[in-house]
Order: sequence, then C-alpha cells, then structure tokens
Amino acid sequence: MKKNLTLLLIFTLVLTLFAGCGSPQAETAPSDPEEITSLKVILLVPGSLGDKSFFDSANAGMKLIESNYDCTTKVIEMGTDDTKFASTIEDVIDEGWDIIITGGINISQPLQMVAEKYPDQKFILYDEPVDYSDGKNSNIYSMTYKAYEGSFLAGALAAMVTTSEDMPNANPENIIGFAGGFDIPLINDFLMGYIQGAQYIDKDIKVGVGYMNSFTDAAKGKEVGVALYNAKADVIYQAAGGAGLGVLDAAKEQKSYAIGTDSDQSVLFAEDADKSNAILASMLKRVDLSIEKAIGAYIEGTLEFGTVESYGIAEGCIELTDNDYYQRNIPESIRTQMSDIMAKASSGEIEVRSAFDMTEDEIIAVKNSVKP
Repeated sequence: MKKNLTLLLIFTLVLTLFAGCGSPQAETAPSDPEEITSLKVILLVPGSLGDKSFFDSANAGMKLIESNYDCTTKVIEMGTDDTKFASTIEDVIDEGWDIIITGGINISQPLQMVAEKYPDQKFILYDEPVDYSDGKNSNIYSMTYKAYEGSFLAGALAAMVTTSEDMPNANPENIIGFAGGFDIPLINDFLMGYIQGAQYIDKDIKVGVGYMNSFTDAAKGKEVGVALYNAKADVIYQAAGGAGLGVLDAAKEQKSYAIGTDSDQSVLFAEDADKSNAILASMLKRVDLSIEKAIGAYIEGTLEFGTVESYGIAEGCIELTDNDYYQRNIPESIRTQMSDIMAKASSGEIEVRSAFDMTEDEIIAVKNSVKP
C-alpha cells in the first residue's frame, strides 16, 4: 500500500513539473475582485503637473480610478533630474504600492532597470513601449497611443482652414505649420500623421516644421511658433508638452490659429478669449482614459503584464475635440467634412501610416516633400 502511494505521489509530481514546462505566458492580475478591493496605485510624474497637457492628463486618470474604483491613490512629481528617477522608484516600492504608474521617454530606462530588480512589483508605463523579448519586463504593462491617427485629423482640419475664405485669420498662402518638442520618432509620429491628413485634403499643401528641443521651455515654443507664422503658416499644430504652450501664445499674438495636444487647451484658457478662440481644436491622447481602462482590466483580472497595447481612435483614446469653440469658430461645411473623415478613420476605411513604420530616410523625404 505504501509502495503504491509513493508511486502515485511521484507520478503527480512529474505531471506537475511537465505542466510548468510550457512557453511562458503573460501574467495577469488576480481574477477575484475581493483580492484587490483596497488597491493602492501611485503615479510618478517625470516632471511637474500644471503642463496643461500630457502630465495633467495622467493626473486626471488617477482621479478617475480613485472615483470609479475606490482606489487609494497618490501622485509624486519627480522633477526633471532623471538621475534621481531610479532611486525614487525604489523608495516608492518600499511603501508597498500595488501598482506604480509612470510614463514618457525619460522614465523608461530607469523604470526597466528597477523592474528587473523587483520582479514582484507591478508597473504600468504609458506612452512608451519596452522590450519584452526573452521574458524581459514581464512585470510591466505598456500602453502606447496612435498619435498619428489623431494627427491625421489635425492635418485635415488645418488644410481646410488655411484655404477657407470663411476663416478671418487665414492667409492666401497654402502653408500650415508643425511645432514639435524634439526631432525624435515619438514626435515625428505626430508630424507624419499631420502631413498625411493635410495631403488627404490637398496633395500640394506645404508644411513648415520647427522643433523646440524641449518639452518644458514655453519661451522657446513661442519663438518657434512666431518663426513659423512669419513664414506664412496660418495654422500650427503643436506637439511639445509644456513647451507647446508658447505656440498658443504666438497664435494669439500673431492673430493666427493653433491646434493643441493632450488636453482640451481652448477650454483650459477660457479666461483668455483671444487665446482660446485661436485654438481651433486639440488632439487628445487620452492618457486619463487609458489609465482607467488598464486599472479596470487589472481589477477584472484581464490585464496582461509583459505586453504592450496600442490605443487609437477606435479604442476611444485618440480624438479631436469638438467643443463650443470648435462649433463656433469652424464653419459648418468644414465640420461636416471632418465628421466624415473621423468616421472613416475610426472604421479603418482611412489608413494612416505611423512614423514608427518608416525609416529615418523616409521621414526626411516626407518632410522635404512638403517644405515651403
């Protein structure tokens, strides 16, 4: 009897070992909501709040999860000294947070270094993918955004405005502008979508391009904006975080138009009528909604760490604002055409190419082809 029992135990152990020898699977959250009713979530901002753009959108996401999921939340502004990012993350881990959320290009490498040292800690990284090959970063869930889709909409709007006789601050030149933070793939993804959207309306349109080499220097943003307006652009799409706010100041000063990003910037500046009315619309990368979606999936037990998910128009995380300013300042004929374009982009009828699918030479060639 003892011999049979021993054989049974050995057989069971062998089956267990073989069951664990398959290919590694992405780790999901617990499927029992009772296990995570007191979820503790912290947001680390690699910069400061108050940018009226990217970081403020992430902070809005924390307010959503606190309200909708009764999470315990905290936000820490880390400033811009990236040499301190890794140590800050480690300090936060010691506080016992279930999920640490952060995002952006500057925080990605420090986060991955720390994540490797603390494999049991769960992280959500927004707006930046990581390398998942060979089982790397299996405790990080990464969210990226199809900025090129929303930028396509911005380009189509700008192209229609610049040739419209119904827009009082449009000039006769068929030139629009783009002001980016840095000449990097992340920002050129906005630019490539913007150019494609403009060319969807007018294949001969010209696009002036300028970079601030900053995501925080609003004075430099204004300088770049003024230069583009002086070069005959009458609509500038800015994609530069806090630095892009300077472009909005330039639009007001030059009595021209701008398209904002990440937050509904015409509403944010409602106290300044000249500035808010100069902002035709804003392309929203809904970091707030993506954070809410990710935490909701975690609570449901469906969030897969060790994977990346891309959010676009169809997922409700990329959009062009349609507010009172848009309704008041954009002619009905343009709004009607934009509605049709939005529907086609959402359904996939209009396909937009991402800069991440282009070579550097291709991106340069596209820029040169539309240079005024």
